[in-house]
Amino acid sequence: MQKHKSKHPAPQLPTRVTADLRPAKSPAKRSPKTRDPLVDFDALPDSGYVRVDTLAALFACSKNTVWRRSKDGTLPAPVKLGPSSTAWRVGDIRAVLAKLAGAADGSEGGKP
Repeated sequence: MQKHKSKHPAPQLPTRVTADLRPAKSPAKRSPKTRDPLVDFDALPDSGYVRVDTLAALFACSKNTVWRRSKDGTLPAPVKLGPSSTAWRVGDIRAVLAKLAGAADGSEGGKP
């Protein structure tokens, strides 16, 4: 006996798609950054605030390193500006930079 072939094929069960086979998502469209945080830092008043991106650029390190140095006291503690906004005072950061520059010159940190 032959099986009866229907006009409609059997429904296909969905196959599991892995992340490797999924089409790549297009990156979010963002406007290009027009300002260099290092150039703008010099123009800021001491009472201003800078975010972690600027500090990472100033100290040539990662954002995680900025947070780690803030926690261990190498950098000043950040200021919470809002529920999801944290920044550092420009004056405090300039003081750290001056201290590091003085230590590099040998004029600070040693016995007189």
